Amino acid sequence: MMMPSEAQMLPLREVPVLVTGATGKVGRHLVSALLDEGARVSILTRTPERARSLWPVAEIDCRIGDLTDGSTLASILKGIEAVFHLASYAPATDEADVYDVPAHWTVTAQGTRALVAVAVAAGVQRLVYLSSVKAMGDGVGAGDTPADESTPPAPDSLYGRAKLEAERLVLQAGTENRLHTAVLRLPMVYGLDGQGNIARMMDAVARGRFPPWPRIENRRTAVHVDDAVSAALLAARIPRAAGQVYLVNDGETYSTRWLYEQMCIALDRRVPRWTIPLWLLDIAAGIGSFVQRLTGRAMPLTRTGLSKLTGNAWYSAEKIRRELGFAPKRSLLSEIRHAVKDAS
Repeated sequence: MMMPSEAQMLPLREVPVLVTGATGKVGRHLVSALLDEGARVSILTRTPERARSLWPVAEIDCRIGDLTDGSTLASILKGIEAVFHLASYAPATDEADVYDVPAHWTVTAQGTRALVAVAVAAGVQRLVYLSSVKAMGDGVGAGDTPADESTPPAPDSLYGRAKLEAERLVLQAGTENRLHTAVLRLPMVYGLDGQGNIARMMDAVARGRFPPWPRIENRRTAVHVDDAVSAALLAARIPRAAGQVYLVNDGETYSTRWLYEQMCIALDRRVPRWTIPLWLLDIAAGIGSFVQRLTGRAMPLTRTGLSKLTGNAWYSAEKIRRELGFAPKRSLLSEIRHAVKDAS
């Protein structure tokens, strides 16, 4: 399907919009894109001082509220036409089992329920929710063919179940109230200014702390943050997106071994001819899992982490390309080269 013309798309210029999770990794990029679109941007925040420091010269309306306290949301959407909902709970990096922290349900599921109720009461016309492939479950993307939107979700963590419940609440509000709602499920996001899994792996390779990886051709999908933001804007602007769930990625698949080799090359290092045996990694992961259970602190390598590094997380983004004309502009290879250039 060809992308609709500007005349066929819903406007954002001069439209009052509110972003939750605006100070997060993806939220910051979305706010900047909305400002570029000429939208009148408000953000939901508990710390307005921090938020204003991120956009010191932009005219952003900081509305103080907390998704876990519905009483603070009563008038938060007054005058707002469109909402981009990104807020979720961010566990501490040293917490074990970060995907099963109880606060995920409180913030993501219950918080979304409160936000949706306020949005309906305030007459909001558009609501786009940026979710995660975790709502489908790791097992769904682990197969030999890519999962798509027709694949039944089977979330295997509290984080994933909370995301799926939030999706349900958003879509239900759209159906029952003639509200333009859409859900985007994001995979691993890169291009986050030195943050995220790719940046951490790059740092480990650069410091010699990432072992020569086995030649395992697993398939993982990812998306650049700028392309994720572009998809969110399309979902808000194209009427066809109403009531739909879309998987988003850059159209490529990546193996951990490929990532390791490309990072070595970008760092101008010779790719080692030898690789560490998978059985040895499995022993190290077993030790890491034991220590993590014993201490409650996250370890660099665990059985769960090794499974992710060696397994598939493969999802198809054909639907959003076909229906909304989504065309990603960035690739992980260019991001790796860009990250090394910026670091040098």
